Amino acid sequence: MVFSTSCWSRDQNRLPYIDYLHTGADCIWYSVPAEEKAKLDKVVHTLLQANGTPGLDMLEKNIMISPEVLCREGIKVYPERHSFVVCYPGAFVSKVCCGYSVSETVHFATPHWMNLGYQAAKDLKCRRIAKPFSMEKLLYQIATAESKRDNGFLLTTISTLLKDLRNIELRQRQELYKAGLLSSARYGTHDGNLGPGEGRKKPRGKWLALESSERRCQICQHLCYLSMVVQETDNVVFCLECALRYVEKHKSCRGLKMMYRYDEEQITSLVNQVCGRAMLKSGGGGAMLVSRGGGDPCHGLSPGRASAAKRGPQKRATVEVALARLSSSHIPKAAAVS
Repeated sequence: MVFSTSCWSRDQNRLPYIDYLHTGADCIWYSVPAEEKAKLDKVVHTLLQANGTPGLDMLEKNIMISPEVLCREGIKVYPERHSFVVCYPGAFVSKVCCGYSVSETVHFATPHWMNLGYQAAKDLKCRRIAKPFSMEKLLYQIATAESKRDNGFLLTTISTLLKDLRNIELRQRQELYKAGLLSSARYGTHDGNLGPGEGRKKPRGKWLALESSERRCQICQHLCYLSMVVQETDNVVFCLECALRYVEKHKSCRGLKMMYRYDEEQITSLVNQVCGRAMLKSGGGGAMLVSRGGGDPCHGLSPGRASAAKRGPQKRATVEVALARLSSSHIPKAAAVS
């Protein structure tokens, strides 16, 4: 790039990254640490006179503010001019190239980032911003892969996140069932690594063909990996949270079908397996090996069993839904680029 600039921004997934200047003129970097976020939001909101819009939302829309202005308002701004620049999660950065230069940026993640990434995914969903990848999918793939390698530290890190994800997922499913949603269908390929004996278990219904991309919720742009609600007549996809709002507004579940990748038993089995292995690796005792019929090492009654009892005798129909009738969504590039 020649005399290029980049406006104040932060990685939307709170991923740290390294920028390396291969050749050419210097690049001047300006950074605002993550702990200055609240002060920065207030200053930007005042400067841009954003009517009701959070200052940080305005800042990330190609807005350039002089570092001198931020310094006068008491915000810490650090100018750096090195070959390697490491940007920490949540930090806001701006860059000015002093001539022709060639640089490369690579994002990376450590186990400590998982909590930040999970909260960032929730924040993007609330702000209705499309995520470049599914945090749900990342957590489940890490869980199935690392449970075989007995990576105790990583399993301990993700166990809390998996429990929270499980509780939200199963609670929203039950709320939809209580609201009158009767039809459901399973999609994706059967994953035999979800829990002990899952590979020998026959699916309860027909499996739908796996698509190369997940569907996005029409309302919040959430990548629906675990489940979604489909309205075939209008070719619309909702995440479970937005589907609940739709049902509350229209007072009806007519024309809606839930599509899920894993059933309640599989989700609970995976969480129990991860929590059990994490406790063993952290010195929680050797008596916590959990069979599929055992208790919940993550404390408390299994949500799948508790919710099944609440559901009562109501019967739900499982039908096959043609995914080809739904419009495909485009998955942006992964977080690591070169």
